[in-house]
Amino acid sequence: MSVLRRAKTWEISESEEETDTDTKSDLNHDESSERATTVSTGLKKDPSSQHKRKTSSATRSESSYTSALPPPRPGRSGTPSPARKRRTKEEIEADREKARERKEERERQRAARAQEKEERRQEQQRRREAAENLKSLRPENCLKCLTVCIDPALLQQDGSDILLDTLAAFEWRFSIESQQLPHCITWTRDLPQQGDDGMGSVEEEQVLLVLGLTDFMEMVVSVKTVLVYLQLCKNISLVFLDGWQDVTNHVCAVTKALSKRPFKLLTERAELPFCVDGSWASGVRVERDGSELIQVWSKQIQQLNRVSPAVASTVTAAYPSPQLLLQAYQSLGSEEERKGLLAGLIVKSGGKERRIGPEISARVYRCFTAQNPQLVLD
Repeated sequence: MSVLRRAKTWEISESEEETDTDTKSDLNHDESSERATTVSTGLKKDPSSQHKRKTSSATRSESSYTSALPPPRPGRSGTPSPARKRRTKEEIEADREKARERKEERERQRAARAQEKEERRQEQQRRREAAENLKSLRPENCLKCLTVCIDPALLQQDGSDILLDTLAAFEWRFSIESQQLPHCITWTRDLPQQGDDGMGSVEEEQVLLVLGLTDFMEMVVSVKTVLVYLQLCKNISLVFLDGWQDVTNHVCAVTKALSKRPFKLLTERAELPFCVDGSWASGVRVERDGSELIQVWSKQIQQLNRVSPAVASTVTAAYPSPQLLLQAYQSLGSEEERKGLLAGLIVKSGGKERRIGPEISARVYRCFTAQNPQLVLD
């Protein structure tokens, strides 16, 4: 009995050169082969021959694909570059203008940095000069700039060598030259950074006149008064000394006091010396908006003797500014009413109440209305 078996293995060529007609003829040939009277033999394919055909087909495919691509041009890449667009004259001018603006901006920044650097250098120089000037005004440094000028007539007296020996021991500068007043001692102080214009030194106001007892009595008799006239009208202080040792000590004391004067004048140059900054000095700091001025007004009243903070607060509460107090004084008709304007104000302190009183009221009135700067308030 014959058995027909259909082949389970199909052979399909991978070559791209086969046509549909060849494929159909192969299929018909396979079907006719299957109807053959072979019983036990099936269709078998040779693996070696199939591999060879696949390899040859793949080789032919690659060669055909490779031959289809054109060879690359020498010196260029495989991808063609797009055509470059030429710039117009306006675009070139615009680029040049932008470059010029960037250059000018860099120049301006460089000039600004140079100016700022120069300003910082000048500021540092000013601070350095100010620090040096302040340092020169300190008493220990200012003492080196003082020169004690002695009239030669004083050296003719016995014991005057004590003065010269003491000045030499302290290493203080002194000179022996004639003075406008005989038998006197003056002081000169060198000024920093003023040597070029001929103002290298300044003469101090203090003049020390050394007189013997006979000369002093003749001077007192000539003005016909003892000591009050000289002190109050001529601003002359009289000191009675016994011997040249006391005179030397007095000269040294005056010299030290003169060395401290420039620094004190520098610290007292503020417009309101009583309004200092810092709680240690009981001062009040005034802000730019004018706040805390009433506290300054209160501190100013407290400068008077026996005026407590409670009394000052009472006065400032009734008259918040000095101008208002002056206007109140002007509105009154008599002198007695002005003096007693503040006498009836009530002061509250420690749970008790009391009045300011006529004494403090009159003192405040004299302080703010007196025309004599030498007037003694108490």
